[in-house]
Amino acid sequence: MVPQASQEPASGLRNGEAFLSAAEAGPEAVYKQLGRLLASPAFKNSKRCSDLLTYLVHRSVDVPDAPPIKERTVGMEVFGRGPDYDTSADHIVRSMASEVRKRLAQYYMEPERDGELRIDVPSGSYAARFRLPSAQLPHQTLSVSAPEKIVEPPLTQAKRARPGLIAILTISAAAVVLAALGTGMLSWDRSGSTLDRFWRPVLSPANPVLLCIGNLEWPRESVQGDARQADPTTDRSMTLEGFHSKNSQKVFLDDAITLAKVAGLLQVKGQRFRIMSHSSATFDDLQNSPAVLIGLRSNFWTSSLISQLPFSVERQAHTLIVRDKRNPSRHDWSIDISAPYLETTRDYALVVRVLNPKTGQMVVTAAGLTAYGTLAAGEFITNPAQLKKLEAYAPEDWEHKNLAIVLSTDVIKASVGSPEVVAANVW
Repeated sequence: MVPQASQEPASGLRNGEAFLSAAEAGPEAVYKQLGRLLASPAFKNSKRCSDLLTYLVHRSVDVPDAPPIKERTVGMEVFGRGPDYDTSADHIVRSMASEVRKRLAQYYMEPERDGELRIDVPSGSYAARFRLPSAQLPHQTLSVSAPEKIVEPPLTQAKRARPGLIAILTISAAAVVLAALGTGMLSWDRSGSTLDRFWRPVLSPANPVLLCIGNLEWPRESVQGDARQADPTTDRSMTLEGFHSKNSQKVFLDDAITLAKVAGLLQVKGQRFRIMSHSSATFDDLQNSPAVLIGLRSNFWTSSLISQLPFSVERQAHTLIVRDKRNPSRHDWSIDISAPYLETTRDYALVVRVLNPKTGQMVVTAAGLTAYGTLAAGEFITNPAQLKKLEAYAPEDWEHKNLAIVLSTDVIKASVGSPEVVAANVW
């Protein structure tokens, strides 16, 4: 029998123990405790257990009113299984949930954990539950502000390996998209998360967001201007195999993963979207809706937009360089694309959120010098813990302004690390 999520209330008693809702525990306290768990020996050496625990905690905090989660959904969202995988034959979710429970028990057996918030995944359930520290009496109120209780472990240190799709469901489903102002920006809820504040200008209740991914076919606009020409007569002799072998049907895997993350984020937000390749999207398409442009050198529309912004990208022989137009002589941010790929240790990316003066629409980019950088940029714009790093570089009212951000990411044997902000321009 496939175990279903527990129907018990988020706040109440179970086996005599007081459970708290995520709101009662406090999201900040919950995430800090999650950070402690992920950095502990019990979890830091198991990416699968860390991914599953992170997913369940984020879902309980960010989507508290969501229906009970099913085994198949966890398998798809956390472990990359297909929608039709056989849960009776593939026990990945049940096995990892059991392992997570065992590691949680090991962690909380240590005496020094008595004063910490408890995170549980009750047996028979795929839902994270929170309860008072065992050292605290049931009638006491859990403090989330005492300095000695709040240690700031980085949530992503234990997840330096290649990012997965888990960031898709770390978004608050309760965010409300309000009416757009004449400038194209939206009105704001100052209490919203950094992720909500970043995305709110892009969300459109009227038009679906265009997700535009680069492919290996360069669009006709790059040669013949913005007015798209009619395609030549279809070659009726082309086979199905030949069609699928065309460059127009090919994308980079890391670009596709980034596309999946952004699409999942928008789906959780309740935002409609459509997907097009850069070679099939027209200037009219970009004029009719907000857009997310994925890929840099593989995406004509990204390259066209970047050329107008404070940070640009140029190529010198085999070296790609991110240029800061405020300091043109600076060339710290560069990579050699002729180097062996297993020896590549760093990549850079440009994340942009601007009101495009040519189209009159909001545009976001996830654009790496190579696909590694694009993957890191996708993690940055869909993961609340990562996007929060922007606040150290941006003024208080940044949500009302255009943003251009340079990211750096470590690359270790073709695996991508956490994105780090190295420069930002807000105007």
